[in-house]
Amino acid sequence: MAKILKPSGFIDYNPKKQKIFNEIKNIIEKNYQKFWFVNIETPAVENNTVLTAKGWDEVAKQIFGLYGLAQWWSDTKKYSLHFDLTVSFARYAIEYEEDIKFPFKRYQIQKVFRWERAQKWRFKEFYQCDIDVIWEKISEFYDVEIIETLYNSLSEILTFLEIKTRATVHLNNKFLIEALIEKFKISDCKWFFKLLDDYYKLEKSDFENKLKELSTDNYSEILKILKLDLNQIIEILQNSKYINKIIELQTIYNTLKNRWVSVIFDPYITRWLDYYTWVVFETFIEWYQNFGSVCSGWRYDNLVWAIRKATNSKWTELAWVGWSIGLSRFFSLLEENNLLTKKLNLTDIIIFNLWCSENYREKIIKKLKNNNKSFDVYYNKAKLDKQFKYAENKNIKYWIFAWENEEEKLELMIKDLENRTQDTIKLEELGKYFN
Repeated sequence: MAKILKPSGFIDYNPKKQKIFNEIKNIIEKNYQKFWFVNIETPAVENNTVLTAKGWDEVAKQIFGLYGLAQWWSDTKKYSLHFDLTVSFARYAIEYEEDIKFPFKRYQIQKVFRWERAQKWRFKEFYQCDIDVIWEKISEFYDVEIIETLYNSLSEILTFLEIKTRATVHLNNKFLIEALIEKFKISDCKWFFKLLDDYYKLEKSDFENKLKELSTDNYSEILKILKLDLNQIIEILQNSKYINKIIELQTIYNTLKNRWVSVIFDPYITRWLDYYTWVVFETFIEWYQNFGSVCSGWRYDNLVWAIRKATNSKWTELAWVGWSIGLSRFFSLLEENNLLTKKLNLTDIIIFNLWCSENYREKIIKKLKNNNKSFDVYYNKAKLDKQFKYAENKNIKYWIFAWENEEEKLELMIKDLENRTQDTIKLEELGKYFN
């Protein structure tokens, strides 16, 4: 067995899997474009001042530091590879603010890099597929639009892969949690957010015990509220100063339902870090809960503010909502669960090396090229069964055989493997045959 030289935490695929990966990426991009999100790309390298704007402790262990970008190594530790696309986009929005027409709806599909220990489903280099809306004020209907876009993307991916299940969006609002903190006078707010965020990682008894430690007097009432539906919780929180924001969550929820999005209210989706604000949402694949969240999104108005402060940039209030699919992780989950059984042909047509002369073969090649057809040619002389195995392995649909007829004219036999048919045609008919 050959020695494996690929570094840990980096991914590559064989041609068949790469083809499926590319098709999934194309589905995502097509859905992003359908809702008029425009494409941008940002450099893989960012200044550390930008990357650490939301807090050094949080990102220091994630970034790949770079050396030697400036002459004589004067920039040592000044630049790093971007660890996500969100921070780069925030920098982009600030830098090009005068040129951008708001609301700015952008999508970005690029590789990102994280300096962390490689482990199952976590990589050092991977694809993220982001969409965001950024403006001075964000309507809740942009949340709806983003959620619907990603839901449609995942639904189309599942259909493409012939996986008979569906995605479900879990939706919450951080102001609802703030209202609970206000109502029950919870002193350690961050701890409460973090505990809710860990709900699905804990045993039920562990969660209840930790909640009891945090709020001994009210923990049973809090547990009871967390089990209610959104309408019932809104009734309980009617007097909260956050009630208008919570009602907006109800608007998002009802609109998504009306647009046939599979969505549930989930008070345990919190995204406890400070720069995630307001609406938060994560998406799960039914029947495959071991996947965890396959894409997530949130408001994060505070991130632009953090970068402006860190870089002393011009001050303008900007808010945004965004969502991301971790494509590489999602693809690995599908692969591990044997869900990549979709057969795709790497090319459509093959010309076998038969008894026709090279001159005839070149005529066929020229004809196919003139008609913009994707095709392969078996150039080496080999027994037909070896050529057939090659074509079967690549899942090629159309097989072309060529020979001279009694009048010394070139004839072609085209075998359609998918429909189990075959036709004999003349060379001049080849261009029309595949139209």
